[in-house]
Amino acid sequence: MRISKVFLYLLIIATLAVAGYYLIEKFNPFARKNGMELVSSDAVVVFETQNPVMAWNQLISQPLWSRLMDLPALNQAQNQLMALDSIFGSNGSLEKTLRGNQLIVSLHPVGREEFDFLYTFSFKNTSDLQFLEKLESQLPPLSQINSRSYSNVIIKEFQSLELERNLNYTVINNVLVVSYTSFLVEEAIRYSQSSNLSNFKSIHKKLFDELPGAKGLGVVRLSASGLANLIAGISRGKDLSMIRNFERTGVSANLELKFLDGKILLDGNAYFPDGREVDFSNQESSSAGLFQNYISNRSAVYTQYDFKESGQLTELKDDGFQYNSSLKGDIEKNLLEKGFLENLSGALGNMLFEISPNEPQDQVLIIHSESIDQQIGLLKQFGLGVEETGSIDGLPLDFYQEKEIFMVASEEFPAHLFEGKFMGFQDTYITSIGNLLVFANSSKAMKLFIDDLKNDNTWGRSLQQKRLIESISSNDGYTFIINVARFWNSVETVSSPNWKAFFQKYAPQLRSIDLISMRVKELNKKNYVSLELGYNLEPIKQVQDIMLTENKSFQFDNLLVYGPVSVQNFVDNSLEFLVQDENDVMHLLTSEGSLVFSYQLEGPIISEIYQVDYYKNGKLQLLLATEKQVYIVDRLGNLIPGFPVSINAGRITHLNLVDYSNSKEYRFFVGTDEGDLLLLDKEGKLLDGWNPKKVSSSLAVKPSHHRIAGVGDRMVALTANGQLYFFNRRGESELGSPIRLGDGLASDYIILERGSARDTRLVTITKEGEVVQVNFMGELTYRNQLMRPDRESKFYLIKDQKEDRYLFVVHEYNKVTVLDQEYKELFAINMFAEKLNFQFFSFGSDKNIFVVTDPYQEFIYLYNLQGNLLNTTPIGGNQKIDLKYSGSQNDYTIYVISGKRFSEYKLPL
Repeated sequence: MRISKVFLYLLIIATLAVAGYYLIEKFNPFARKNGMELVSSDAVVVFETQNPVMAWNQLISQPLWSRLMDLPALNQAQNQLMALDSIFGSNGSLEKTLRGNQLIVSLHPVGREEFDFLYTFSFKNTSDLQFLEKLESQLPPLSQINSRSYSNVIIKEFQSLELERNLNYTVINNVLVVSYTSFLVEEAIRYSQSSNLSNFKSIHKKLFDELPGAKGLGVVRLSASGLANLIAGISRGKDLSMIRNFERTGVSANLELKFLDGKILLDGNAYFPDGREVDFSNQESSSAGLFQNYISNRSAVYTQYDFKESGQLTELKDDGFQYNSSLKGDIEKNLLEKGFLENLSGALGNMLFEISPNEPQDQVLIIHSESIDQQIGLLKQFGLGVEETGSIDGLPLDFYQEKEIFMVASEEFPAHLFEGKFMGFQDTYITSIGNLLVFANSSKAMKLFIDDLKNDNTWGRSLQQKRLIESISSNDGYTFIINVARFWNSVETVSSPNWKAFFQKYAPQLRSIDLISMRVKELNKKNYVSLELGYNLEPIKQVQDIMLTENKSFQFDNLLVYGPVSVQNFVDNSLEFLVQDENDVMHLLTSEGSLVFSYQLEGPIISEIYQVDYYKNGKLQLLLATEKQVYIVDRLGNLIPGFPVSINAGRITHLNLVDYSNSKEYRFFVGTDEGDLLLLDKEGKLLDGWNPKKVSSSLAVKPSHHRIAGVGDRMVALTANGQLYFFNRRGESELGSPIRLGDGLASDYIILERGSARDTRLVTITKEGEVVQVNFMGELTYRNQLMRPDRESKFYLIKDQKEDRYLFVVHEYNKVTVLDQEYKELFAINMFAEKLNFQFFSFGSDKNIFVVTDPYQEFIYLYNLQGNLLNTTPIGGNQKIDLKYSGSQNDYTIYVISGKRFSEYKLPL
C-alpha cells in the first residue's frame, strides 16, 4: 500500500512538473522566443540571418549599392544605421551587440497595394537589450519618443523631423520588434500571445524542418503564394492568370544569400507541398544549345524545360486550371491516345515577347519533336476536326517566308495539352521549323518569329545576348530568364498607378539589375534552385556626336531618283540593291558594288519592289509598277513573257502583291488615280469582279489582302477622302463597307491582330488628327482626337519595317512631335520645313531609329526614341533609306542615295 502511494505521489509530482514547465514556457514573460514565431503567415518573403552586420556590410560594399541607395527606403536605412553606429561610438560596439543574434526581415501587405517590413531581433541574452536605454537617452535634436499600451505590452513610437514616418518598436521577451507600420508591431504582439494563430513558420513547416536556422550571410525563405500576392498588389486589377498558375504549384524554397562578381546569388532547395516529388532530371544530351539560335531577341521572358522525357511535363500539372471538358476529351482521343506526347523529347522553350502599349502579349512556344511530320499531321487533323483517315484539304492555311501556317481555333489549346502550362493562347498558330513544332498565339507573333530566325535576330546569333545564353546550363531541367530591358515595358504596363510612378521615377536605378534567371535541377535527390540577379553598372549611355562616314559608295552616270531597295539574291541569300536614275533606267547592283543589270523603264517607279517566284523553281524575279505598266523582270534584266502589262484605267498610283495560300498563283492588286481597284491574275489578266471595282476616290495607301481568323480573306482599300472598304476575294462589298473614317486620309494604317475578326483592329489617323479603329466586322470601335496645334498641322501613323510597331507624328511648320501608341510624347524637334518624310525602324524596345528626311534641303536625320540625334552631320539624300541591324556585329548599316551616289554607312552601338 505504501509503495502504491509513493508511485501515486510521484505521478502527481511529475504531472505537475510537466504542466508547470508548459505554463512557464507559455506564459512566462521572460521566456526566450524565436523571432520567427512572431512573423505572420501573410509574409511575402522572409530573410533570416545570424550575422546581420556582416550581411549588411557585404551588401553596401557591392558595386550595385551605389545605384540602389538612391531608393528612399534603402537610403534611409543606411543613414539610420550610420547614426546608430555613431551613438555606439563607431568602435564596433553595435556589431558586437548584434553579432550572433537572429535578425528576421519580413515583408507584409499593409494595404490594397502597399507593403512594409517587419524587423525582429532575437537576443540570446536579454542583457543585450540594454542598448535601447542608451539609444533612448541620446535622442537627436527635434525628436521624441511616445509610448502607448497594446494588449498590456508597451509600444514606443520614435518621431523625428528627419523621418517621413514614425518608427514603432517594442520588446517581447528577448525579441526587439521594429516597423514603420504600427499594425505590424501589434500583429507581432498578437502572435506572441496566442498559440491559435498560424504563423509563417507553421504554415511552411517543411522549410524549417529542412533548414532550422540560417547559414552563411543569411537565408531567404519564400513561397509561390507570397510572391504571387506581391505581384498582385503591384499590378492591381490586371490579368494574373499566369501568376495564379504559379501560385497553385505551392512551391516554397530556402535560398542562401551570396554575393558574386556582377551578380547576387540565392541558391538552395525547393519543396512542393504534401511531400510531392517532381522529377527535374534532364536529358543526357541536353538541349541547352538546341534552342539558342531559336530564341528571338524580342523575348522579354524565356522559359525552358529540358526534361529527360516528355512524361515529366505532366508532373507539373496545374490543378487549378479550368479545363474545357469537351476540348480535353478531344485532345485525349485525337492526340494523346495516338502518341503525341511520346514523340516529344521533353525539351520545350516558351518566349514571351516584349510588349508595346495597348498591345496584347505575343507568345511563342517551341517544342522539340522526335517525329515532326507525324505530329504536324495529327495537329492538322485535330485543327480540322477529322479522324486520322479523313481529308485535311479544307484546312485553312497561311504561308509566310515559305512556311506553312495553320490554326487550331481552341482557346488555351497548349494549356489543355500540357496540363495547364503555357496559358495565353486564344488561338494557336502552328508551323514546323526543322525538328521543332512552333506554336504562336497570333499570326503576327508567328511571322515576327519567322522573320527573326531568317535575320539571325536571336540570342545565339547576337553578341549582345551572350549573358542570356550563358544563363542556360546544360545540367538544368528548368530555366526561367527575364531580360529586364525588354521586360520593363511589361512592368510599367501592368503596375497600378502608384507603383507605375515609382518604377518610372527610379527606372535607371532598378534597371541596373538587367538579368534575372532561375534554374532548377535534380541534385542529391532534391530540387536544387539557383536564382541570380545580374547587374550592369555601365554609366547611363550618353549619345556622343557621331560623324557617320561612308563605308562603301558607288557612282552612277546620272542622278538617282528612286531607292535604294534591298532585295535577296536567291543564289547565295546576299543583299542586292535596286535604284532608278533620272532617265528612268533601273539598276540592280550587289552589295559589293558590281552592276548586275540596267533596264530602261517607260517611266518612274511608283510602287514598292516585290520579289516573286514566277516559275515556282526557287528563282526570284522583281515585280514593280510605273504609272502605266506592271513589270516583272528577272535577275538578268529580262522581262517575263507577257510583261509589261498595260493598265487602261487611269494612272497607276499603287501596287501590291497577293498570294492567298503561298501557292505562287499570284494576284496583282492595283489602284489608280481615278479610284479604280483592279485585281490581275498571274498573267496580268483582269479577274471578274475587279475590272475595275470603283471606290470613292484615289487611295491613301496601297490596297491589301489580309487573312483574319474565323473570317477568312479580306481585301482592304483606304481612300484619300476618308473611306474604308472591305471586299471579299470576288470583289463583293462586306457588311458595313464603306466606313467613313473622316474628311480625309493621308496616312498609312496598321493591323492589330487579336484573334477574331471582332477583336482584330485596323488603326489609322485622319488628316484632322483623329485616331480611329475599325474591326473586321466593319464596326467603328474607337475614336480619339489628338491635340491639333493649328489648322495646318499634319498627322501621320508611321509603321516600322515589319509592320509590328507604330508611332504617331504631328508635323507643324516649325516642329515635329513623335508620340507612342498611347499618345504619350516621346520627343519633339524643332525643324522648319513644309514637307518632311518619316520612317521608323525597330529591332526591339531598345533598338529604334526614327528617320526624318527633308527632301528640299536633301538632309536625312537619324534619331533614337529619346529624341537624341545620332548623326551630328546630316546624311545627304532626299529618298527613303534602307536600314539593317546586325545582332552579331551590334551595329546598323544604312543605305542611301544622294545625287549620283549610292552609299553605305555603319552606325555602331
